[in-house]
Amino acid sequence: MSLFFNEPTPLLGQNPFPQWQREINDLFSRFNRDFENNRLFQSTLTPEVELLESEKSYQVMVEIPGVSDADLKVSLKDNKLIVEGVRKQPDHAKNFQVCSTEMNYGDIYREVLLGEEVNANTIKATCHDGILNITLDKLEPSLHQVKRIPIQKS
Repeated sequence: MSLFFNEPTPLLGQNPFPQWQREINDLFSRFNRDFENNRLFQSTLTPEVELLESEKSYQVMVEIPGVSDADLKVSLKDNKLIVEGVRKQPDHAKNFQVCSTEMNYGDIYREVLLGEEVNANTIKATCHDGILNITLDKLEPSLHQVKRIPIQKS
């Protein structure tokens, strides 16, 4: 008689260790797959950005493949361009179990600090082929010069 269960025993009916080992292996496989697929620790997606500057304007291009323009929000605050949105999982994935994916889904957030003040009233944004294109006109130099105000005696 061995201390290990190499043979089925009458008390347990069969050796439980191989089954337990399979279950533990399966648990770790699922954990690793979910961890790699970013499902356990969902984080905010940070899209890639290209910033171009001319004498009169900035051009900002943001890569957002698979994101609808209805799911995007572009704003300007404290001389920062802010792009927010959501990349949703496609509807076809609801009818299937995802076996493996390298795609990321979730909230999108990116801030771009601009070197000069821009005219908030003339900002234009378009979205085509997964690229969000934002044009920001710089303020004319005369509009952001410091003007000295004399102090009068009362």
